[in-house]
Amino acid sequence: MMGSGTVSMARSGTGLRGVWHALTLAVALPGAVVAPFPAHAAAPSTGVTLPEEVRALRGTELGVDPAAALRHIDDVLARAARDRSIDAVDLLYAKAVRASALSTLDRSEEALRQFTEVEAELTRRQVPLNPERASLLLHIGSELGSLGKLDEAAAYTARALDLAQRTAGKDSPEYAEALYGLALLDYQRGRQNEAIPKLVEALGIARAQASHTGENLEAPAEYGITLAALQLNVSDAETAVVTAREAADWAEQHLPADHRVRVAAAQQLGAILSEAGLYAQAIPILRGTLDKRLAILPPDHPQVAMSFHALAFALDNAGMRAEAKPLYDRAVAIFSANPDKLQAKGLSTMIGQQARMAMWEGDGSHALALRRQALEVARKASATPDDQVVLTAELNLAATLIDLSRVDEAAPLLDHARAGFLAGTSALNKRRVTAATLTARIGAVRGDAKTAETTLRQDLAPLRSRLLDRATSRKDVLAMLSEFRQPFLTLARLGIATGRTADAFDALQMANIGDLQGAFSSLAMLQNDYGPEAREAIRAYLALSAQSRQLRKSLDQALAAGVSASDEGTRAVLDGQIAEVDAKLREADATLGRLVPGYAALTAVEPARLADTQKRLAHGQGVVLIGADDQGLVTLLVTRDAVAVGTADIAARRLLELTRALRGSIDAGLIDNGAAYDRAAAYALYQLIFPASVRPLLRRVTELQVLAPGNLATVPFAALVSRPPHGSDADPQALRKTRWLMRDHAVRILVSAAPLPVRSRLREDTRSFAGIGAPVLGAPDAAAMRSGDLRSAALARLGSLPGAETELRNMARAFRGDSQLLLGPNATETAVRHAPLERARVLAFATHGLVGGALRGVVEPALVLSAPAVPSIGDDGLLTASEVAQLRLDADWVILSACDTGAGESENAPTYSGLARAFIAAGSRALLLSHWPVRDDVAGRLTLRTLEGARGGLPRAEALRRAQLDLMKDASVDGSAHPASWAPFVLVGG
Repeated sequence: MMGSGTVSMARSGTGLRGVWHALTLAVALPGAVVAPFPAHAAAPSTGVTLPEEVRALRGTELGVDPAAALRHIDDVLARAARDRSIDAVDLLYAKAVRASALSTLDRSEEALRQFTEVEAELTRRQVPLNPERASLLLHIGSELGSLGKLDEAAAYTARALDLAQRTAGKDSPEYAEALYGLALLDYQRGRQNEAIPKLVEALGIARAQASHTGENLEAPAEYGITLAALQLNVSDAETAVVTAREAADWAEQHLPADHRVRVAAAQQLGAILSEAGLYAQAIPILRGTLDKRLAILPPDHPQVAMSFHALAFALDNAGMRAEAKPLYDRAVAIFSANPDKLQAKGLSTMIGQQARMAMWEGDGSHALALRRQALEVARKASATPDDQVVLTAELNLAATLIDLSRVDEAAPLLDHARAGFLAGTSALNKRRVTAATLTARIGAVRGDAKTAETTLRQDLAPLRSRLLDRATSRKDVLAMLSEFRQPFLTLARLGIATGRTADAFDALQMANIGDLQGAFSSLAMLQNDYGPEAREAIRAYLALSAQSRQLRKSLDQALAAGVSASDEGTRAVLDGQIAEVDAKLREADATLGRLVPGYAALTAVEPARLADTQKRLAHGQGVVLIGADDQGLVTLLVTRDAVAVGTADIAARRLLELTRALRGSIDAGLIDNGAAYDRAAAYALYQLIFPASVRPLLRRVTELQVLAPGNLATVPFAALVSRPPHGSDADPQALRKTRWLMRDHAVRILVSAAPLPVRSRLREDTRSFAGIGAPVLGAPDAAAMRSGDLRSAALARLGSLPGAETELRNMARAFRGDSQLLLGPNATETAVRHAPLERARVLAFATHGLVGGALRGVVEPALVLSAPAVPSIGDDGLLTASEVAQLRLDADWVILSACDTGAGESENAPTYSGLARAFIAAGSRALLLSHWPVRDDVAGRLTLRTLEGARGGLPRAEALRRAQLDLMKDASVDGSAHPASWAPFVLVGG
């Protein structure tokens, strides 16, 4: 899958010719950012002389309507040509403005001729050198760069830099702009590491100058946009996110809401967040920029298409494909109608996105037609049949043919593509791995599943090692698994088909590794939360991570250029450099584990062995691992003495519809106690997750431990239906008679198949209970979650929770001993940090829970507390997952009765990993998390009865099951028969 397609180099509002070659992740998409020029010159009023009109042309705005601006310039110049009183130098600079208008309209060759004519005439006339001449030279360099004449462009740009230094100084905007131009040239020549320092210096100058003078306010945002894009291009996504956020913040503070640079900065931030996998943060930003661009640009403008595509990409990867599909279609329609605005290779990739959507919808014939179209476009645009874009299009077409059981047609396409990727990519290249996976699928279809499984396991061995190597940054692990989930699921299917269940057990865990961690996914954003030594360790770690990514990228580029065949020495040097950096990364990772509390526990991803898992299970316990892909579901159920496996074919869209049907039923039940619950969907899901081959072993399980991926983790397993339902879905008696899964099985959620580390008891003189919540907020406001809100302002508008204090006080009264309550204004981060929470056996939070990205700057899951009058880094009203991991706990239970505490980064994201792993790392042995907002009248009852049952000797999962059954049977409680009332809590951990 290509990237969002909108992370791009910016143009300078003071003269650069725009995007020479747009910097994107997988394909150049020129014109992604259009920056405005100074305010448009007003129409001449009575009394304005023609010479004054000519001089006023220098203030012409070209960014809003360059065609209209050009007509105005031509009108003035036509009248000026007949007036000998016009100053010759003024007329020359007016012609330079005309050249800028031509440049803005992508008429580069005309613009270059006019710029060079103006420069030649100024030189002939010996006009004194000044900063304006530096800008003119820079324009010429920019046009030459846009036409690919890099040596000439570099010469003019270097002259511009020297002239700007001599006439305006190194702290001038002209000097910064020339540095920016040189950085773009470095990028075009593949010298990214030389470009970044120039951009950093240019950005610093621009910020200082704009802050001091109040002029050139666009430049810091524009340079920041470009710097972020380049950082992303060298695989430093974490730093790119920080830089893009700073650029967007600057634009928001200094530019009007509809200013194009402000919109472009927000678009860039959204695109980079999306590329970094932070979809929940990206989506609201990208929605906002799309709305802005639709308001200020023509509907067929290329930038509108960029916004459609960027939002579609984020929605797609966040699991919201139904919403993404029409946006992809609109983007392709715009670019298909304007082929000169997008490289044909990029169009091929975008058509491929449409094909994926069609396949997801179950329309194989349309998907196949689109794949063929994408390949045709790629072949026409490529000079050789071995171009990577052609190979990718062949690979994708082969995959679709295999999905449609047309393996004989797929085989020759796949053979050619795989040969190209084997020759020109490393073992960890996504397309190379995909080709190996498809080859294994063909082998299995042709009757040799055993060889296919063995070969694919060998092909995936380098990838598995890389994912488990502590030299791989935790951020990279998450990013890689989003790309490599499918190969491991294919390996799991082959392991099941060949009876190699231990291999299938391992492969399913590898496919779901991304669901096992949540905190510390953005160290760059968190580094200020720690002391100087830890901050320095984080900076060093991030720098090494970026260096590692860049070296691996260089190796891939060298292989693509044929270095493996022509210069083994180059590869050996790169391999040696990679090994050296990896060794340093392992040391840096160990240092972080020592300095950053909870880091090691929260980032561990080593899968469990099947034999070890079986040994730790007691009689009656079972672990179920679930995998989901476009082919359907894979289920592996493990007990102490047996293993059962099964698969279920279901289109990804249909699976999503079923999970959404359940959640929709829950939402309805929260609003209306008499609402229906979609038991048909619950029964269908039960049959898919536990196919017939698994159910006999399931009947021997009394405690079911579940490890589920993506949106399946949002399913309330206790509320699945194990037998065909009878009666009305809205009839309480029919609901009570339903054979819910929890009637036969206590359910416990795992965040890892391997046991998570738990701290030993800290002391014996424990309190019985500590309750924290009911923060001081304000009236609910739906706008509070907008991406444009500052965090402190948005927190105040989340809305107070009137039942939270009562809930916590009721829980406290039910416990003997010395309980502690931190409520209302006392429920602050500072109070939590200083409270003796290690003495609490039961710790409860009753407040809002936020997913990562719910508010700007919130990169982790968090619990909302009361903010002080003057928020600080250490006390800002949010207790984040990494801050939780630093607490010292000794709790048998942590209860999170909060809205969204179970939710993850997106619809495809892990549900429990962030907060759950954080509390376990801090010393909790088990958690009760709410899947959805809990009714005040049942929250206390469910939690108290669960705790009482566990205190009476019941296993924790069984205690929760009995509390649920007890509530469901109680007809005196309105709506008690509906799962929305009795199934909100899930048990995580012990």
